Amino acid sequence: MSYHSGFVALVGRPNVGKSTLLNAVLGRKIAIATPKPQTTRISIRGILHSASAQLVLVDTPGVHRATSKLGHHMVRSAKTEARGVDALWHIVDVSRPPREEDQWAADMCRAASAPTWLIANKADLVGRVQERIRPYQELAPYQAWYEVSALKEKGLERLIGDALQALPEGDPYFPEDMVTDQPEDTYVGETIREQILMAVQDEVPHSVAVVVEERTRRSNDKIYVRATIYVERESQKAIIIGAKGKMLRKIGEQARVELETYYERSVYLDLWVKVRRHWREQEEWLKRLGFQDPE
Repeated sequence: MSYHSGFVALVGRPNVGKSTLLNAVLGRKIAIATPKPQTTRISIRGILHSASAQLVLVDTPGVHRATSKLGHHMVRSAKTEARGVDALWHIVDVSRPPREEDQWAADMCRAASAPTWLIANKADLVGRVQERIRPYQELAPYQAWYEVSALKEKGLERLIGDALQALPEGDPYFPEDMVTDQPEDTYVGETIREQILMAVQDEVPHSVAVVVEERTRRSNDKIYVRATIYVERESQKAIIIGAKGKMLRKIGEQARVELETYYERSVYLDLWVKVRRHWREQEEWLKRLGFQDPE
């Protein structure tokens, strides 16, 4: 029996459910997902294994109108990941009509010249999906389309089966026990940022970055994590800390629960909040935070 393997990039505007779909296909959480736009900042690879195939899904930042250097890095990252893959999934929110960003994502797929499938996500929220998806089908020449609900894990079996069969013949790219190539510190930092996004409102989410300063296993087998939360203004720092530290404790408690599930052991989370003004516009600071320009 021949073996098949390949890369598929997940592209689309923010908040269409790309990361949720990635997690659902893999059957485990490797990418953070929140209702906030631009939650995904970096590309993440998730690896699905079968007896005769390996499907590498690449979750990309949402295509949007960038207003900062960080935003430009995110959009360039999505464009770069869309090139050189074996296929693309254009993820759309079928419960809403197409937006300008949906057309941008479709244009990105067209420019990549790889086979593109249209994935109508959030199909559980609407009736008459075929009518809803028709305006999206006009955005680009798609080879196939699928209606799914990533959140409720519906419609995935056919999508996954067809994707595995469509992969080119080739050897696996990753070991069979590997689910993602995401660095561990990145996952930890993103998990903390996820809980910040869920806890705070207004302008704070886009101004937050998390750096893991230390991650060690102590003699009592507990994982110790020290991380710094960076914001751009003193007012944002005050919001994240909260009255008498209440908000920061809430963020830490929720992040700890997520990390203990990941590590399957106790985690001690030591969080600090610092101000770094205009960090989203500082190239050297972006590089320090891991936002390398892919081009």
